[in-house]
Formats: sequence, C-alpha cells, structure tokens
Amino acid sequence: MRAWTRRRRGAARAALELSIIAKPANPEPASSDVLIRVSHVALQFSSEGLFKLLPVLPFTYPPVPELEFSGTIVAAGDAAAADVRDTGTRVIAFVSIPDMILGRGALAEYVRVPSGNATRLAEDADMVAMAGVLGSGSTALKMLRVGGVRAGSRVLVNGASGSVGSLLVQLCKRRGVHVVAVASGGNEELVRGLGADEFIDYRMSNPLPDYLGPNYGNEPFDFVLDCVGLQALYTHSPSYLKPHGAVINVGSMEGVAATLWNWTTNTWCPIWLGGIPRQYIMFPTPPTKDDALMLVKMVEEGELKVAVDSVFEMEDAVQAYERVATKRARGRAVIRVERN
Repeated sequence: MRAWTRRRRGAARAALELSIIAKPANPEPASSDVLIRVSHVALQFSSEGLFKLLPVLPFTYPPVPELEFSGTIVAAGDAAAADVRDTGTRVIAFVSIPDMILGRGALAEYVRVPSGNATRLAEDADMVAMAGVLGSGSTALKMLRVGGVRAGSRVLVNGASGSVGSLLVQLCKRRGVHVVAVASGGNEELVRGLGADEFIDYRMSNPLPDYLGPNYGNEPFDFVLDCVGLQALYTHSPSYLKPHGAVINVGSMEGVAATLWNWTTNTWCPIWLGGIPRQYIMFPTPPTKDDALMLVKMVEEGELKVAVDSVFEMEDAVQAYERVATKRARGRAVIRVERN
C-alpha cells in the first residue's frame, strides 16, 4: 500500500517520502481489531514541529505519521465492537499515541486499530470534515472541562479561526459562555458566524496583551483559551484575567522546545521568584471513544460545524504540511488518501 513515511529529522519536505510498504494483515478471528481503508487524514498542527524535534528511531523505521482519519471498515475480528464490525461501515478513527510514536500512524491507505478507536458514522457523513473533528474536538472539550468553563463565564479564545479554536468557540456558546475571539481580520465573518460575541483582529491590536489590558481590564476574563501558544498572553495576563482565572494553552506557535520550557517555568516558578500570579494549564489530549461519540452526535445534529481549510491529494501531502506550518489555516488541512 502507499504511505507517507518519515525517513529523517527535519521539515516535512526533507523528512517525508511517499513509499510502498506492507499492508496491515486482516484481524485474526479472535481479535477485536478492525482494518480500515482510509478515506481522509486530518493533519495535526504540531506535526511539523515534532518532525524537526524528534529523531527517527531505528526500530520504528519507516514510521508513518498522523493520528486521526476517516474511512471504511474492510475487515474485523469477531470480538470487534458491534457498531463497527460490519464491512462497509463508515467510521472516524484514531491511532493511539504510543502506536504513532512507534511509527504505526494514519497517513496510509490502510490502517489497523482496536475497534474501540473507531466510531460509526452515518452513511451520508462528510468524510472530509469528519476526518478532522476528533483531535481538535477532543482538545476543545478538554479545555472546557479542565478549566470548568460554564454558563456566564467570560473567555478569550486566541486563534479562533483555527482547527481547535473554531470548534472551541462553538462549544463555548453551546454552554452559554461570552466569547471574545482573536483571529486575523479576514476571518472575522467566519468567527462571528460560529457565534463569537466580540472580535479582535490581532493584526490591528499588536502586541495583543497591550491591547487587552486597557480594553478588558475593567471586565477581566475568567479564562484565556490559547490555541496559538503566545507566551506573552500569559506573562501579561494579570492585567486582563481574574485572580482565580486560568490561561489554558494548547498551542505551540513558538516551537515545541520553547513551549515545553514555557510550560515548566509557567507551572513551577513561584511568584516570589518572578512567577506569574495566575494559573497556567497545559495538557496532552489523546482522543477517546466517548468524545468521538459526543462529537459525531453534535455534528450529525447540526450543533457543531467542522471548518476545513483545504484538501490535498495524497501525492501533495508535503504542501499540506507546509500549509499547516504557516499557522494561517482556517480549520483543518486534510489529505485525501482514497483513490478516485
């Protein structure tokens, strides 16, 4: 089968190759696994940074990247979950983080996963949009849960037009939250259409923290939900964030290494040594079946819209990664894997 494999450390153009590798074996009769013919794969916003940071381990060679995808069941073990056991069932699915680290990722024509990692879709499901709902949606849901965001809260969503931010705005409004959204001016119509109550064009309010203090200091936020990863947004947060509020960050705009360093200092540096007197939260967000069921239901019932920035053919995956690397994508960049 065709698959993109990572041969070396570096940017996607230098690190990735379109290869022919062995197709996963059909699940054994007693197995709970399913074999899925991949339709579309949604790229993670952190992939490019990880390609540059992480070496290729010899025992994973050649590793296949990516985490979440849509597709069709082609084979299943007898112990597979009943909702995804039948051949021809449309699903969204995810590869576990350990499997992806070991090189068994999703950017291939066929992927084998435990049936608990797959969730059934309706026959008329949009396979492009659904490929990108799980990772971003799980992240957005966890941001709300960890922070305890509830009706009546005032939140700032930084990066509101991106893959996580666009879903986060909608989930906040579904909870009765007042949302102040930050994105580029060209995305104002999109973000307001998702339900944002107020809009800030970061290009006209640069640096952003200097704008927020004078304009929101008298009505400070309960939470700053940062989908970009702007350290200055936390550093200056006392001027626009309530004393018991929190900055919840899932972005890595300044690079993976810098993000890890910021997390360490933001979390552990005491106030008397120059630490910021506001809570800082950052966490891993592996997808779960429960989140998948909830997100699929909301999309199918029209309560949640998945923003798709662009769709690339399998052969053009490098261009897709370069699009994500610009940090200007309006929603998910998706690769069409299944041949027409």
